[in-house]
Amino acid sequence: MRQVSTAARELIRDGGFDAVWVADLMYDGERRLPDVGIRNPRLSWDAGQFVAGSGSVDVVWSDDHARSMIPEQVGDWFSPFGAELQIDCIVGAGVFSERVPVGRFVIESIPGVEDQSMPFQGRRIHAGQVLPVRLKDPLVRVVRDEFPFPTRATSSSVWGEIQSITGFPVVRNVPDVLVPAGLAYEGDKAAVLSKLFDALGAWPMVDAAGVLTARPKAWPAAVGGFDGVVSAPVSMDASKTYNRVVVEGKSAGGDPIYGVAEVTEGFLRVRNADGSASPFGVATYRYASDFLTTRAQCDAYARELLPRVSRIRGVTRTVTERLNPLRELGDVLELDGGLVRAQSVEHDGAYTTSVVEVPDA
Repeated sequence: MRQVSTAARELIRDGGFDAVWVADLMYDGERRLPDVGIRNPRLSWDAGQFVAGSGSVDVVWSDDHARSMIPEQVGDWFSPFGAELQIDCIVGAGVFSERVPVGRFVIESIPGVEDQSMPFQGRRIHAGQVLPVRLKDPLVRVVRDEFPFPTRATSSSVWGEIQSITGFPVVRNVPDVLVPAGLAYEGDKAAVLSKLFDALGAWPMVDAAGVLTARPKAWPAAVGGFDGVVSAPVSMDASKTYNRVVVEGKSAGGDPIYGVAEVTEGFLRVRNADGSASPFGVATYRYASDFLTTRAQCDAYARELLPRVSRIRGVTRTVTERLNPLRELGDVLELDGGLVRAQSVEHDGAYTTSVVEVPDA
């Protein structure tokens, strides 16, 4: 949950507040334009995606000099070549207001802008413009990048490697672990970064200010509950439930090594007691990491993963509530007397919709 004052949290919980969306145009860490007006924000985060955050907004532009802000070349202020929007929501009621940071996004594209202008005193002026802007969170830069050749780790710290590979500012919010000696990287940086965060027991996450941090795989403590719920239907899907884990590591000599763990009892057993096929069958989850260098490590990690992926992870609820700009991926919340965890969050108009994972009974 995003951090705000107690007064702002209570105001959002109780509802009835005014919400005004604004953005700062950022480039290379500097604020080029503060308090840019935006409308129709649709912002979402999906825990199933490496680049979790995405969205769209309409930038509303006008100034005293009737200039155009439609980007026409690399380096123009809103051009999709490094420019970012820091999007915030100002919540208020009466004399009280507070600015809530919601997300830092890279401008991905400016689709379909038509330049509407008129002649005035020998030049063309622009009375006002609306720029549709498509957005992605800053991890899209990692997806675009790759190692040009095999590259050795430069430190023994996983957090140090994360910062070195991405160049992002980081907040080390989970304990560090050691990088195996002689580890080398190649190929897509996104795949390597995912493995580094796996070693931390977490997923990569960019916070509301554009800082890279970790979203722990273990459920943290609850941060509150849902208020003003409009609907919360239940869904179930077996596609993300597994009963066998195969873990692949790499020995010091470069040979593959494996560990296997299986569910042997209950509804998700891989086979019946007589050896025949079980009603559910076999669903295998595969995981590979160069951080695992012995058979014992692979076996141990397979046993650690199995209870995680063999949960009935397809049981979810889609919770629609009044707009709540404090919601974040990974939040553990109370719902109908139990705890759930946010797998996706979307702000659209007057509502916030969260898909939440329901743990096994």
